[in-house]
Amino acid sequence: MPAYIILLSTFAITFLIAPIVISFATHNGIVAIPGKRHIHSHPTPKFGGIAIAFSVLIVSPFIFSLDKTIGSYLCASSLMLTLGIIDDVKIASWKLKLAFSIIATSIMIFGADLWISNIGNLFGYGDIYLGIWGIPFTLIAVFGVINAINLIDGLNGLACGVSSIAFLSFAIFASKSGNEIAFFLSIANLGATLGLFRYNFPKARIFMGDSGSMFLGFSLAVLAILLTQGNGSVNPMIPVIILGIPIFDTLRIFLIRVLNKKNPFEPDKTHLHHLMMRSGIDPNHVVKVIWVFSALMSTLAFVIHQLETWVMLLLYSIFAAFLGMYVENLNIIKSNKNRKQP
Repeated sequence: MPAYIILLSTFAITFLIAPIVISFATHNGIVAIPGKRHIHSHPTPKFGGIAIAFSVLIVSPFIFSLDKTIGSYLCASSLMLTLGIIDDVKIASWKLKLAFSIIATSIMIFGADLWISNIGNLFGYGDIYLGIWGIPFTLIAVFGVINAINLIDGLNGLACGVSSIAFLSFAIFASKSGNEIAFFLSIANLGATLGLFRYNFPKARIFMGDSGSMFLGFSLAVLAILLTQGNGSVNPMIPVIILGIPIFDTLRIFLIRVLNKKNPFEPDKTHLHHLMMRSGIDPNHVVKVIWVFSALMSTLAFVIHQLETWVMLLLYSIFAAFLGMYVENLNIIKSNKNRKQP
């Protein structure tokens, strides 16, 4: 099946199903209420992720033969979708999220023989092979990516845009490396995610919800592993750079909470997009700026993809340092504004 047909098919299914999901969520009270951590002004239905996931899950069997990789992905991603639905209806604890993530990732590890066994030449002394330790490393890495997408889903269109940029970048790298499974899965997820945009940005008729962020986060994690492990794979740092913005923000928040002796899984308003808004930037502009940051990171990945892993790690660390200074500047702006207020 040609890639453009896959793209258009998943786009159309999401686009056509979304109004049905909006009606269902509204009539059943599955809505995000303004207040607390939410900045929207009126109750907005969740469950946008159901439309995204449904289109990917329904189209995938027509793209691939149901081998162990695709079968495991469909089963595991459906499990993550289920977790997201539970969280959208009734907030799930971080322990339940961790348990679902471990089960879903284990399905990929033991069902598809897919895990992170090689993390590349990170320190300039040759590739690092993890052996059996690759299994717990994979469990942690997948949970981290899922949370990175989940935590950045705080403004209309933000997670949709960042995920779409990543799926497009993954598709290009998969095409260049001849990885058909990663290529077609990336295209399917890209079309499905773009299909929700009309309803999610700039004014949201529906939120992607945890059903979307859990499904997309898991899909991105699986695609990153598919791209970087095995023969003809891309450098393991490439997905890290492409997902550089959500990964940076998640690690920053995690470290701050740990250092302040707070629960690292407790939600708050200290994420990059929150700080940008409190510094006076309009929410829609915040979304566009982070989209641009994500696109620049993907561009960087294409420019440096032939360099050694340790060089990529160094460049990403330099980027993270500059982004950290930008975040600190946002904190200073916020503090100055608070002082000026009577």
